[in-house]
Amino acid sequence: MKLGISFQSLMQAIDLMEPEEKGQFHLELTEKIIEKLDLELAEGKDVELKDVDVDSGLLSYKGRQVLLYIKDHGSAVQSAVHSPETGNRFHVADCTKLKSMRAEGRFERYVVINDTSGDFPISGSSYFGGHLEEGIAKLKICKFCLGQLNYKGYSTGASRTEVFDQFDMEEFFATYSSFFPHMPSRKAEAAKTNYTSDWAKISSHYRVEKNFECEQCKVNLRTHRSLLHVHHINGVKSDNKPSNLKALCIDCHSKQPMHQHMLVSHSERQLINQLRKEQGILDNLGEWKELFDYADPGVHGILHACRKATLKLPEVNFYVEDSLGDIAAKIELAWPKHRFGIAISPNDIEDANNVGWQVVSISDFLENYKSQASNLRY
Repeated sequence: MKLGISFQSLMQAIDLMEPEEKGQFHLELTEKIIEKLDLELAEGKDVELKDVDVDSGLLSYKGRQVLLYIKDHGSAVQSAVHSPETGNRFHVADCTKLKSMRAEGRFERYVVINDTSGDFPISGSSYFGGHLEEGIAKLKICKFCLGQLNYKGYSTGASRTEVFDQFDMEEFFATYSSFFPHMPSRKAEAAKTNYTSDWAKISSHYRVEKNFECEQCKVNLRTHRSLLHVHHINGVKSDNKPSNLKALCIDCHSKQPMHQHMLVSHSERQLINQLRKEQGILDNLGEWKELFDYADPGVHGILHACRKATLKLPEVNFYVEDSLGDIAAKIELAWPKHRFGIAISPNDIEDANNVGWQVVSISDFLENYKSQASNLRY
């Protein structure tokens, strides 16, 4: 039996988007392969502490960002289920507590997990009778970890109680999404999008009307249109009035209220900043707020520390050149006068250091920046 399929609407959409070239296309079904490890991490996987890696101060397991916790709560299982603050803390960074436990050779049964729901499977023995008990607890984050990363300025002036109480798992993973190639899973079913049936047409029209320019940072994405979104200002996805729409690059979109869960890759943020740089948007940034607006969220802890220490404003998205003037590395923050900077990619760190710069990871900087403070203040 032949199926009659019309591509008229698709071709009209292509015309509307005004591509540089029009050519042949074909449809291809692809199957996303979910690795066994990802399924295990979504549920929680038993590990030894020595098997957990540290990337830029963050905990990881075989290239995946993870949370680490002790599942066994002994006779306090029900207490942790009903009063999470009484349960074991979970870890997100190589904090002083974990370093101490590692040094002491403690061999508790650890679990790594990267589900973002905040639900932790725990177990133990009943207070009366000693039989096995299991449950789900909303465990709390380790405060030492928050301090290690200076998450949201935890160690440099922010309200620690507020940062701790309002910690959101999805927002945390999104903040550091540039550091890992694998995105965390969600156990819960994806919520309905609530977009109207004509949303694709409306959003396409709107982006054309705005000349593929982000209305917030003004970067033009005509050559990379997939990085330009259309945002509903009031959060109601069925409200498509022009006054409720705003064209935003994926970076600005992820930084909108209630959008901190958006996962943006390192390559996407670097490309956005490359275009901003080419278009002069990053020239002469003179306020800390501007740096927070344009820098990768993963280095915001560094910006909080630099501002608190009254350091000179660094440059965002700096290109380190070799002796021939070719680009050797792209680093997130730089003090060119001192040939010093911070990068997310280990390759960029190595390449920059090979041409005479001193470039470090976020964890190395946060542990030692006070010794650099006197140099970086001018």
